[in-house]
Amino acid sequence: MNNNGFTLIELMIVVAIIGILAAFAIPAYMDYTTRAQVSEALNMASSLKSEVITKYGESGTCPTSPEDLGLDSLGTVNGKYVQRVGINTTYSGALCAFEFTFNSSGMNGGVAGKKLIFAMMNYTGNGSARWECASSQISQRFLPTVCHGI
Repeated sequence: MNNNGFTLIELMIVVAIIGILAAFAIPAYMDYTTRAQVSEALNMASSLKSEVITKYGESGTCPTSPEDLGLDSLGTVNGKYVQRVGINTTYSGALCAFEFTFNSSGMNGGVAGKKLIFAMMNYTGNGSARWECASSQISQRFLPTVCHGI
């Protein structure tokens, strides 16, 4: 008699292996999607940095409202993950700083409703601005690489 196919034990071993692989893959994928959500702020920051540098260069003062950054009075942005942009006056050592507030819904819990700050620090010797980004609310593993260790 010629048997074709797999035995029950062989199929159970394959299912167990797939389960073990999924146990590692799913958390890694969740971290990846959360970092992708946070990276929307990083993309928006480049144009806002230009606005801050222009304002500071022209007047010697920092933006005092979202309107100074070219936004409405509430700092509302049309982003998928970023809800609004505001001015931050508490970042230590910053000349000027602004912060992104992420949406509360449709986001990973590690980022939902939390803030990411971009700060223009003292000018370096060659006259260019040095930027830092940080968050006391968001885990380092979700922050863009440029924000690690700050």
